[in-house]
Amino acid sequence: MPSVARAQTLQEEVKYGARDSMRYDLAMQTVYLFGAATVKYQDMELTADRIKLDLAKEEVQAFGTQDSTGQAVGPPAFTQGGQEVSADSIRYNFKTKEGIIKNVRTTESSLYALARLSKRHPNGEIHSRGGSLTTCDRPHPHYRFQVGKMMVIPEDKIIIGPAIMKIGNVPTPLVAPFGFFPNHKNRGAAGLLIPTWGSSDQFGIFLLNGGYYIPLGDRMDQQLTADIYSKGSWGLRSITRYKTRYRYSGNLDLQYTNKLNSLREYPDFSEQRTFFVRWSHLMDPRATLTDRFNASVNLGSSQNFTNNFNSSTSDYLSNTFQSNINWSHLWPGKPYSLSVAARHSQNTLNQSFDVTLPSVNFIVQRIFPGTWLRSPSANRQQWYERIGVTWNSVFENRLRTTEDQLSAENLPRLIDQMRNGVRHTGSVSTSIKTRAFTLNPQLNITDRMYFDALRKSWNPEGNNVVADTVPGLHNVFDWNIGATATSKLYGMYAFRRGRLKAIRHVLTPSAAVTYLPGNDTRIFGPYGPGGAYTGYSPYDIGIYGQPSQKASGVVSFGLVQSVEGKMQARKPDASGEPVLKKIKFLDYLGINANYDLLKDSLNWSPVSAAARTRLLDFLDLNLAGNWDPYATDSLGRNVDRPTRTVDGSLAHLRSATAAIGFELQSKRYGKASGSQGGPGQVVADVDPSKGGRINFSIPWHLRVNYSYSMARAYRMAEHTEQRSQSVLFSGDLNILKWWKLGFSSGYDMQAREWTPTSLNLYWDLHCWEFNANIIPIGVRKSFTFRINVKASVLQDLKYELRKPFGNKDELLY
Repeated sequence: MPSVARAQTLQEEVKYGARDSMRYDLAMQTVYLFGAATVKYQDMELTADRIKLDLAKEEVQAFGTQDSTGQAVGPPAFTQGGQEVSADSIRYNFKTKEGIIKNVRTTESSLYALARLSKRHPNGEIHSRGGSLTTCDRPHPHYRFQVGKMMVIPEDKIIIGPAIMKIGNVPTPLVAPFGFFPNHKNRGAAGLLIPTWGSSDQFGIFLLNGGYYIPLGDRMDQQLTADIYSKGSWGLRSITRYKTRYRYSGNLDLQYTNKLNSLREYPDFSEQRTFFVRWSHLMDPRATLTDRFNASVNLGSSQNFTNNFNSSTSDYLSNTFQSNINWSHLWPGKPYSLSVAARHSQNTLNQSFDVTLPSVNFIVQRIFPGTWLRSPSANRQQWYERIGVTWNSVFENRLRTTEDQLSAENLPRLIDQMRNGVRHTGSVSTSIKTRAFTLNPQLNITDRMYFDALRKSWNPEGNNVVADTVPGLHNVFDWNIGATATSKLYGMYAFRRGRLKAIRHVLTPSAAVTYLPGNDTRIFGPYGPGGAYTGYSPYDIGIYGQPSQKASGVVSFGLVQSVEGKMQARKPDASGEPVLKKIKFLDYLGINANYDLLKDSLNWSPVSAAARTRLLDFLDLNLAGNWDPYATDSLGRNVDRPTRTVDGSLAHLRSATAAIGFELQSKRYGKASGSQGGPGQVVADVDPSKGGRINFSIPWHLRVNYSYSMARAYRMAEHTEQRSQSVLFSGDLNILKWWKLGFSSGYDMQAREWTPTSLNLYWDLHCWEFNANIIPIGVRKSFTFRINVKASVLQDLKYELRKPFGNKDELLY
């Protein structure tokens, strides 16, 4: 039972207790505590197997003992202000709040500090003489910094005097006269970022990603790095991260690179300046219920990621980059919303550059105006109450240009090239349900408004056609009406024997008819080459196009099928009842065709079919194809004649695609850390120092995808065919539990060459980790080697090397 004592000058009571016994020396005002002893004073708590409480001197001493086998029992543990210290012996004064500690062991921000003799000061600092510092949590760490002196300042830093790094008990050449280690639990500390070094024939010796890290308060930080090459190339990069809890988060990545190819004195010298901007901003849904602002910007020079060193494989292989900045507002309780966006898209192959700035979108979700006329006393829904109306108005300002045209000097010309307009779309629809089918009639209207139009005229003096842009408000209206009918048919067959108990076949037929009146806006005259009589539309330059020139009455037919069954499991449940599980034999099989009633010829459109299923519960299969029922002439144009008159076939296969993929993995793969056999136990299970035995139930994972595509071009009975087929595979394998081998590759069967390939080896070294990555083939043929400390506080304690290999000509920009 806890006891209480108070010294004459102490501000509060001292609480103490022990599990086994307590002995009092009244003359010396001393209490001896034995077995799981505890002493508490203010925010300080001391536990040990033996404690001596001296009330006269206002101090306490704690010791551990040994059991019959010589193992330490009940070592002293000191806790104050969230700081924990364990040692062989502790002596602490309540009044001065100072203490003497022998063989101290304490943890500070993933750092484990050990010292032979230490003194704790009233402000919480611990000054030590002789000891070590490490991030390894073992009693005998794999590595450590052997130090002469050490000072631990809580929530600030750890300062060490002369230090030498030892691996086990073996000293290394890594010696430092002093050192500073950050000691912040909730935020990082400013400091240098150690670069990665390497060499190449093209750029020379280089240092990558060296720089400085700057924390900007609790919500933002910045990382400034640079790349430098011995042959003159260089690069700068700034990464800024920010986060406000429950409001927003994001990061801004700015890159600028100056690449030099060859030497300035040589005739093949070239210089290339590139930049790239990446901005990601995500608004927390809990910040507001009415407004949203999100951004994803990927904008820069097309050649920015062709450097073999400063880019990832995914960036190097990407040929399109897109950006989208969007703000939206919702009116609570209202069916409409407003959004304003800016978009960008660029292609690094042809250097095309498209910008939409701004894009304003006003959306009215489906409303039912008929409900406004409903009488309060009405008990039954009327037919007009099921009629729904939607509306969408969009204003966009677009620019389509190329990357070489983007400059401040060319800005007036780019503004003149912008095209804009407004598009209103509305829909009126309803649903009529019967026992046999569901009918959905719909009326759609589209109104396009342009602020300029195209005008052509014939110039007899120059014998040419003059095209001009005419400003003004130009309106183009379009509409269509149609209806769709769908139904479902079910077929069931039950089996009396075997594990397969039943099969269900579901057919979903559909038919639709759509009428489009057409709106021919063409103007005819001598507007062709040499004054030839032809036509043009003033809305050819419109960003939303123009209405269909000819009327159409399209009848569409579709049929979707699926087949599934119920299979009895091999084992019953705990109560002995049989367990039935649903299996799918055919996920999807669909066929679609269209027939235009108003066309004078070629009424049928190509027939499309697609199928999707999963075989043996692991093999995914996707098939698709298009068949053309009409023959072609010698120029490859369709003629109004069936294909059977040419080669006897019912239709010509125009295109086909097939994709097969499967994914296999062991039972242990992907289990949560800490579960039996999970990744968190990979090292612990087989670490010889922990007495573990090697278990060859190795986690592994394999993914394989095969794709095939074919396109045919017919000329009468003959055709040419283009094919492409490839197989991609990736996976990883845990070797001997603490080794992990990953790979990613593929093979293009048509081109007979390997796709980008990479091999990765990871070795878990407990407190260290080893990574090796090899790209054995291709333009980016290189290897990367890295060994580093796992703990983030010593993340710059590493050795990293990047180096290409192969011929010089293979390393291209």
